[in-house]
Amino acid sequence: MDNIEETVLQLVGEQVGIDQQEIFLSSKLEDLNLDSVAIVELVFLLEEKFEISIPFEGLDENELKRNFYTVSSIVHHLKDLLQKDA
Repeated sequence: MDNIEETVLQLVGEQVGIDQQEIFLSSKLEDLNLDSVAIVELVFLLEEKFEISIPFEGLDENELKRNFYTVSSIVHHLKDLLQKDA
């Protein structure tokens, strides 16, 4: 597991209030009780932590949940953005 994955797991764990050891890359955000508001809060945390901008403005709730469906989808999105910024 790389640093990005570990950081995302840690932040998701903090967001939902459970130990990151109980969260997996395949975990669905909906199953972790992350609604669209909580996902937006998580996006802000990720932007701050990784010092990047994650474009999500203008997405409706369904698009937001489609783009950020699992922990793994967040990790892939972050890696793509970080490669573009490199």
